[in-house]
Amino acid sequence: MEKVLIIYFSGMGNTKLLANMAKDEFLAKGYDTKVVDVCSDEVVEINDYNYLVVAYPIYAFNAPGPIISYIKKFNKINNDLKCLILKDSGEYLFWNNASSLQLTSILKRKGIKIFSEYHYLLPYSFVFRHTDYMAYKMLYTLKYLLPLDIDDFLGGKYHKLDRFFLDRPFSFVFRIQRFGGRLNGRFYKVDQEKCIKCNKCINNCPANNIKIKDDKFIFGGKCLMCQRCVVNCPHTAIKAGFFKRWMVGGAYSFRETTEFEVEKKPKYCAKSYKKYFEESVKRGNKIV
Repeated sequence: MEKVLIIYFSGMGNTKLLANMAKDEFLAKGYDTKVVDVCSDEVVEINDYNYLVVAYPIYAFNAPGPIISYIKKFNKINNDLKCLILKDSGEYLFWNNASSLQLTSILKRKGIKIFSEYHYLLPYSFVFRHTDYMAYKMLYTLKYLLPLDIDDFLGGKYHKLDRFFLDRPFSFVFRIQRFGGRLNGRFYKVDQEKCIKCNKCINNCPANNIKIKDDKFIFGGKCLMCQRCVVNCPHTAIKAGFFKRWMVGGAYSFRETTEFEVEKKPKYCAKSYKKYFEESVKRGNKIV
């Protein structure tokens, strides 16, 4: 039986959802499939697998640092392993195609063949909040597209995302987000009047960046700006440093709904949403 390894990083939980959906698809097709969170201590031998799936949310037009660090630990492969990249973001912008450049460069040095790459829309954890209707519409579309894309991948159909001029320096410049996250993370604050001391933020931080000392929350210098602590705080007691005005509030429910709500989004990405859903309709998606 052929084996599939799915590795993922997830901040607020969207990419974890994507990775587990991919796992279910491979299992249903008869593949022995393993899913690994790159923030865990689990070590895998990449040469034991026939397929590699890398899933991540796009952070400032790049793959998150934990994905890069995990890939660097791989041994060089000695088999014909094919790689599928699945990435998600809150905006279907052309610039996001640059997000895998550093990742693919490392994979190629490990001898891993990047065969296909796909980009999906899932709700924002930052900048602005989507309506419940849009969150459901995104999930509905993902559930339609992902099985098709995995079928194409396993069937040997190559898929790439368009590149653009100067995409490498563009991607490189925006990696400053990793440094900016570590800096901004030190300025996160907890509203003690709202906090119920559930410790979800401490226990779930993928960077182990949050501690309590003398009954005060201490945010260190390892923040990824994934917003997991902010989004999952049951009483929205955490403020995201310099970017507190860009907080989206609590987690998305993805509740099933056909009740249309007016979507308020910046003009810079409005056309990208329309393009994404129109492309899915051309592939047979019956969007609610």
